[in-house]
Amino acid sequence: MVRLGVRLAFAGGRETLLRLAVTAIGVGIGVALLLLSLTGQSAVQGRAERSGWQSADSETPATAPDGALFLSVTDYHAGTAMTRAYVASLGPQPPVPPGLVRLPAPDEVAVSPAMGRLLESTPDDQLDDRFPGRVTAVIGDDGLAHPEQLVALIGRTPDELGEVTSESLQVVRGFGALPSGYAYYQGVRVFLLIGAVLLLVPVVVFIVMSTRVGAAHREQRLSAIRLAGATRRQTGVLAGVETAVAAGAGSALGLVAYEAGRRIMAETVTFQGGRFFVDDVAVGAWLLLLVLVGVPGLAALTAVAAMGRAQAGQLGTGRAATRRPPSPWRVLPLVIGVGGPLLAIVLRGVADVDPFDSMAPWFVILTIVGFVTSGPLLCSLVSRAVLGMTRRVPGLLAARRIAHDPRATFRAVSGVVLAAFAVTYSATLVDPSTDRPATGSALRPGVVEVFTGGVPASTVAPLLAERAASTRFDPSGGGELVESCAEFARVIQLTCATSPLPAGVSVRAGLNDSELPILKLYFATDGSEATENRVRSQAANLVPNAIIHTQADRTNTDAVYFANLTQLMHVVWLFILIVAACSLTVGMVAGVIERRRPFALLRASGVRISELRQVVLLETAVAMLVTAAAGVGIGMATSYGFAAYRDLAWEMPDAGVFLMVGVGVLAALVLSTMTLPLLDTSTRHDAVRYE
Repeated sequence: MVRLGVRLAFAGGRETLLRLAVTAIGVGIGVALLLLSLTGQSAVQGRAERSGWQSADSETPATAPDGALFLSVTDYHAGTAMTRAYVASLGPQPPVPPGLVRLPAPDEVAVSPAMGRLLESTPDDQLDDRFPGRVTAVIGDDGLAHPEQLVALIGRTPDELGEVTSESLQVVRGFGALPSGYAYYQGVRVFLLIGAVLLLVPVVVFIVMSTRVGAAHREQRLSAIRLAGATRRQTGVLAGVETAVAAGAGSALGLVAYEAGRRIMAETVTFQGGRFFVDDVAVGAWLLLLVLVGVPGLAALTAVAAMGRAQAGQLGTGRAATRRPPSPWRVLPLVIGVGGPLLAIVLRGVADVDPFDSMAPWFVILTIVGFVTSGPLLCSLVSRAVLGMTRRVPGLLAARRIAHDPRATFRAVSGVVLAAFAVTYSATLVDPSTDRPATGSALRPGVVEVFTGGVPASTVAPLLAERAASTRFDPSGGGELVESCAEFARVIQLTCATSPLPAGVSVRAGLNDSELPILKLYFATDGSEATENRVRSQAANLVPNAIIHTQADRTNTDAVYFANLTQLMHVVWLFILIVAACSLTVGMVAGVIERRRPFALLRASGVRISELRQVVLLETAVAMLVTAAAGVGIGMATSYGFAAYRDLAWEMPDAGVFLMVGVGVLAALVLSTMTLPLLDTSTRHDAVRYE
């Protein structure tokens, strides 16, 4: 039966080959987009593992017999973050970070390729002096978060690093990956997981739509075989094999497109200021195999599950009676999914417990399921509205078609509808257009802030110039002390007459002559980048563990962080809208192929081809626009309930989000019009006798 199924898959002439090609291309696009969406998790995890050694501490598992003193500090150059790390071997066999074959010896420096290029192009007193020693090694890709990362590992003696009074100085015996609970990377991975889930539903719908191209004709052929004596199991095998052949070819196409797409993504998508390594933008072997094998399997199961009428025999496929209208009870899962979080908030306030905490993700899934089940009911209402608004032939035919099978109508537009829901849902939880204020106290322009962690004044004496201001550590109160508000106001943006000092800062006269350790040092420069870099280099050499930055560094850091979230969201949106456009196109192709003979009869009876095109566009466009608008509303309602349930900030989407959804819906409709020429060739008079 398997060999017979393969023969039947190619034995129907050009019509069959067209169906196979559409199915294969549709499945290929779906597989490629699905695999590319899953690369986000591995890309972020790979970046974390490559750069994990830069955050090594005493808890990192040992990989060598001897230990090493290690200190890692975040620094900046021209607003770009870089890592300045110090290491001192405590024995002949110390641990070695990935990307290096040995630790730098005292007065040796190992740099990343990007740092090496920067050192060559920058004057010594502005950057090179910050990393004293000879550059003797280049850190390989295994030790870099991304190709553009700026990293320098400076070799020191144990005595030199032993003078550093900082909790950041650690004795490490291994340079492993970041802990799995590292907050920043875990947050990004959760965001990517949400995006992958939101993309997964339209992709699955798209793949199912692709496998149903020509399903009606396949049912007729299989019912004839069933009438000739084939068993239910045999016809099921034939249906599954025929679909699996096309889906298998589509998986192969998807694999090729995925390999090309991940390389394009690695070269074009930036995150944390740099591109990804190609090896990180990849799906794990087991997951890749699961998708490549599972998608054809899903397609085959879909084909078998959809051939109920063929199993009943030839008379079963010949019936064309209108199905029962969708029941209003279909809306119940949607009501529970949207209202569940709001009800959980009420119960949490009454009982002081949260019995639905573990059910929060299921509310979102239930909302999607409810939206899918209630979509045909909405399409049925759309058909009634169209009947009441038009008396022209295309409008009446389109309304009759929707009323005849609202499930098929919603199935054709469901990809676009779910895309509108997914984009709106994600945009309301993270609004990329919102301006985010910079963190920390506002430094005045040109001021360099040096956080020493508490060192004697003699340590930073060369920086205590006339234009410098400092804060001292108060061991009794644990806060910061300043000589006077006027001195502090020279470097911090505040007005002593009207603005209070920042929290935790107080004034104590005569402080500059005290023996209290200096906690922070503020150096007012002329604002030039060269002067700021000289101060940074001097401070780094005096206090290796110093955290040095300007207000521009803080602002740039925040801007890069939210720009990264914005870019990730835009990539997710782009994938979703591409899937939606492809799903709509495949749905229209399937509708034209399945109704080839009825359309040919209408054309033979006098209906113009232009009117038939209007029928196809109307039944698609009207149902899509109405259900997409409902998807936007349900997306906002669902995200509001989830945000309130999780005590997250919820913001109304701005005009840009609605514009993106609208443009995406219209673009999908315009792309789907590419199928209209197929209507002319498939409804010629010879199609009246088709099958």
